[in-house]
Amino acid sequence: MNNTVSKSDTARNLLMGNKAFIIVLFMSVILSFASPVFFGASNILNIIRQVSVSTLLSIGFTIVLSSGNMDLSVGTLLGLCGMVLAKLIKDFKVPIPLAILITLLFAILCGSLNALIITTFRIPFFIVTLATQSIFRGANYLLSQLVPVAGLPDKFLYIGQGYLWGIPVPIFIMLLVVVCVWILMNRTKFGRHILAVGGNQEAARVSGINTKKITYGVYMCGALCTGIAAVVMTSRAASAQVSAGIGMEMDAIAAVVIGGTSMSGGNANVWGTVFGCLIVGIVNNGLNLLGVDSNWQVVAKGVLILFAVIIDTVTARSLASRLNKQAAASAGRE
Repeated sequence: MNNTVSKSDTARNLLMGNKAFIIVLFMSVILSFASPVFFGASNILNIIRQVSVSTLLSIGFTIVLSSGNMDLSVGTLLGLCGMVLAKLIKDFKVPIPLAILITLLFAILCGSLNALIITTFRIPFFIVTLATQSIFRGANYLLSQLVPVAGLPDKFLYIGQGYLWGIPVPIFIMLLVVVCVWILMNRTKFGRHILAVGGNQEAARVSGINTKKITYGVYMCGALCTGIAAVVMTSRAASAQVSAGIGMEMDAIAAVVIGGTSMSGGNANVWGTVFGCLIVGIVNNGLNLLGVDSNWQVVAKGVLILFAVIIDTVTARSLASRLNKQAAASAGRE
């Protein structure tokens, strides 16, 4: 009996822990029948390249969400960082490596601002990041004067448009960041503390973990990933657009939650986030291949977000119910 229950729990955990991969596999099989070009090497590389920016953004979001926090400002920060970078290169003639470094430091500073307000005034992260979302968007408008910045040098465009060994450079950047974040979350003391705070902040504090430092750390790491995403995005587009990044926080939420990271924190499924982003990319790509009106992509993203929240809620309730039953069973045996 116990072996049957154990196997059932193992199968359920395996299914829920890899649901994004299973969905990607299922959608890929369907689209391979619907469109013969879907499984072409060029199309697959195109999908991965298209989701590279959203994956970089979502990986940073995974760090923040796993700590029990959330950052609704990542989309507008992405656009602001892209504009800062383009202005530094085009208008101020700053060398490309230095301009990228300044942009990444600026992103980290903005992440620190979120953490500072949250920890100092103990304001809910939802309110703080919703406010800074507006601040970052307004700063972008003021800096750009609502005029895109184009004419960036070819050396910079190689980051987003170049190829290395036949593979787009953004894919290498994305994989490097994903691996680094996976190591951070699964092989470091800082990562373990993040998950501990996300699981139970008060218990983590009593255990001696400096929860304020963790809050600063996750928002800074999340913002750093956003800054890297801004570099790739600006290079891919060969310009900094005023509206860039707006609404992308919703894509990040959908990808991260579908990927298996709980909205209440306590776990971080980094590779699940990658597959979550691929789901969004496959949906967009599939609709384009099938000639569906592009406006349906917006509807599809909304459905995905709702689907992600439902899955997260059902999973959390199922886990709580199973733990309660196990606790009741243990109490009965005693």
